[in-house]
Amino acid sequence: MNRFWLFTIILMFSLLHSASINPSKIFASNLLPNVSLKMEDPYFWIKKIKNPHLILLTPDQINKMNEENLKRGDLYLYDVKTMKEDWSKVEIINLLKEDWEGFGRTEEVRYGRNGKALDDSFWSRLKENFNEKGLRENNHILFAFTVRRTDIRVFPTDEVSMITPNNFEFDRFQHSAIPPGVLIGIYHFSRDNLWAYTQTPFIRGWIRTEDIAIAGNKNEAIDFINFDEKLVVTGNFIKVYADPFFKKKAFHTQMGSTFPLISFPEKRKKQISKYVIRIPLRKGNGELTMREGYIREFEDVHRGFLPYTQQNIALQAFKMLHSPYGWGEMFGGRDCSRFIMDIFNTFGILMPRNSALQSKIGLSLGSFEGETREGKKKVLEIANPFATLLRMPGHIMLYLGKHNERYYVIHSIWGTQIGGGWFDPVIEKIGKVVVSDLELGSKGPYGSLLDRITDIQFIGPNCFKGSFNQR
Repeated sequence: MNRFWLFTIILMFSLLHSASINPSKIFASNLLPNVSLKMEDPYFWIKKIKNPHLILLTPDQINKMNEENLKRGDLYLYDVKTMKEDWSKVEIINLLKEDWEGFGRTEEVRYGRNGKALDDSFWSRLKENFNEKGLRENNHILFAFTVRRTDIRVFPTDEVSMITPNNFEFDRFQHSAIPPGVLIGIYHFSRDNLWAYTQTPFIRGWIRTEDIAIAGNKNEAIDFINFDEKLVVTGNFIKVYADPFFKKKAFHTQMGSTFPLISFPEKRKKQISKYVIRIPLRKGNGELTMREGYIREFEDVHRGFLPYTQQNIALQAFKMLHSPYGWGEMFGGRDCSRFIMDIFNTFGILMPRNSALQSKIGLSLGSFEGETREGKKKVLEIANPFATLLRMPGHIMLYLGKHNERYYVIHSIWGTQIGGGWFDPVIEKIGKVVVSDLELGSKGPYGSLLDRITDIQFIGPNCFKGSFNQR
């Protein structure tokens, strides 16, 4: 049986071994070893590249790669526009069953928001809220848009699921966050009607019904986004307004989000220069309507996707430097795989949601589980900075390059284990996007990042033949 949903649970465990983190044994640190202030400037790394403006993949090549990846069954990427519209009761129940077997009750005790164990009555009520009895033999799915940044949950509940009491940073019921303006398919509604069971472009789960607007039919949904030109959010987060004078905020949205572009800034007297985009609005009855959204001229956006160059990848990554870590985007942060996903979305490159699947995108430079440190270093010597992903079980990083005989990455990381064992780890908390060298974690019981790298992946031309773009 497919266990895709289990991957999200372990996004950071190989770094943390946090099955039973004791909060009193987490220590904060503002400085990372072997990193200087100048290394936090993207141009420090860009200057090491021979031709940082070289186009690694053209838009046509990116589209072809996306089409091929969408056809693969192992990446769980989804083109919602092409979803079939009729689903049997058995098909939907099988999806719910897969979720339950991946994330439902196990022998492991889970704790709720009050610090008490989730008991039998909780799990019974939760499963009842799946509303399987409300399914017809044949079900016509609905198409909708998110109208604000919203959580997508494993199950239809706001209750948390923690492995240890008060470990609120890691809620096992949290899948991810979905930005506004994303097309989704709705399979089904919960018994209390507060949740919609949805398919998004990169994950399946439950979204609050108040955060979505439902189209009248599939054609209406497709027409809503069927514009010749799109505006791509290239800043960390930006504001979108509901009025042309920027008095009323519509929502915040994040890097990688796209919107149909109606008009762009023009220099005219007595007019406020702005981008005008199309955004979804939820009417009182939950139906979709269109409105114009407004973005200030100086906001960090781009007409169409960015050219896929090493310099542009670098600039995008460093815009999120020091942004907070957030498991499943909790508390407005990003975890390691969402950091990678948002970067590559600005180039139109579709990315899966978790690190294990992201390491299957592009061209593999080898599988390095059990490989010696020297073997990994040989590959890093010829790897292309910024277009190369380094993965270890539960974590993924963007390669920066080499400096003073050390290899560096930028990544979103919760922390590293510096002592203790599996059941009593001592964690040095980092909790943000940082630059680090691959010796980070070397003082811990499980070795450095370099020791634990298992996959090195190049996201570029399939004609990779070694070092061609690094000094």
